[in-house]
Amino acid sequence: MATHDYNLANATGAAFRSDLNNALAAVASNNSDSSDPATTFAYQWYVDTGDDTLKIRNAANDGYVNVSTVGGIGTANFGLAPLSGATFTGDVILNTTTALQLPAGTTAQRPDPAANGDIRYNSTTSSFEGYAGGAWGAIGGGATGGGSDAVFYENSLTVTTSYTITASSGAHAVGPLTINSGATVTVPSTSHLVIS
Repeated sequence: MATHDYNLANATGAAFRSDLNNALAAVASNNSDSSDPATTFAYQWYVDTGDDTLKIRNAANDGYVNVSTVGGIGTANFGLAPLSGATFTGDVILNTTTALQLPAGTTAQRPDPAANGDIRYNSTTSSFEGYAGGAWGAIGGGATGGGSDAVFYENSLTVTTSYTITASSGAHAVGPLTINSGATVTVPSTSHLVIS
């Protein structure tokens, strides 16, 4: 951890070498310290060890912009972790043979407000879910059961949001179902709904 004013004054050989080594130590450590450097430059990197944040000086040299948290061995984040959600445009290609880890949390931890297209793992229901048309719904998955059994498909017994069965499709639900006030279930003439 080191900071420096990056002003190498004229000095004797040993004193100049010491000052130069201190400046290089500051560069090597990204000016890391528990408080802001006393001398600042536009676009200067700085690691705030007080709150483990990587910062960069703005173009006007009148403030820092937080870039990322900085982890370390034994912390939850090793390396860099974005402070806020990243936004991508165009295709996003993940070249891996392992897995994409989705956000996971309880039903109570769903984002509010949610946006169409949000997907997550619901640890309350032990299932994947997605948000569309103003409601959360199950994604994929199949039958579940005790141990390695996969024999039960479960559905909610209350319809809280209006829903239209897909045209030329069949749907099945186990009832009795309660349809909340203001909600409707529409079955197109080419579709079938069976409630058992």
